[in-house]
Amino acid sequence: MAKLNDCPKFDPKKNDYYTKKEMWENIKHLVPKDKKIWEMCLLNSKSKSLEYWTEMGYDIIGNNTWDCLSFKPIDYDMIITNPPFETKLKQKILKHLVKLDKPFIIILNCMNIYSKYMRDIFGDNIKHLQQIIPSGKIKFEVYDKERECMGKCKDPAFYACYLAYKMNIPNEDLWLKNPEPIKKIKKEKIKKK
Repeated sequence: MAKLNDCPKFDPKKNDYYTKKEMWENIKHLVPKDKKIWEMCLLNSKSKSLEYWTEMGYDIIGNNTWDCLSFKPIDYDMIITNPPFETKLKQKILKHLVKLDKPFIIILNCMNIYSKYMRDIFGDNIKHLQQIIPSGKIKFEVYDKERECMGKCKDPAFYACYLAYKMNIPNEDLWLKNPEPIKKIKKEKIKKK
């Protein structure tokens, strides 16, 4: 049995792997435009999720000074976030999500779905969970302190998925299609001019 903790590409204690815009774009068609989103896992982070969702035309709130386990905004309809990878912290956040009982889409290592703690945490609410399968690996970015911007991150050694709760996504939309490569789209625009 493979242990991801032993992989040189994965540091289970590192919690600052950020979601690339393209990974959020993969699921934007599943997120209603009329809903106010809370990006809840931003404490002390350099994440650009707020910026990315705003650029895509969504009303989103969040702050890197808000501790999602103690702070709760008053006005929001759903949660979209990439929780920390560290297991104990992730379990606390999952328990908090169940307590909040709001629709959500989060990014998780696929292996988490098969863990005993998922069944323990969600209990009877497990019936509201849906796994959204990307067409390849979900890729992340890391903050480059020297350049003060987001930088490339090695492909993760694990597969991640989007986990939805109370989103009632049609089954045919749970398997994401390959997005068109950005380079191809740019070439086609140049040809049309």
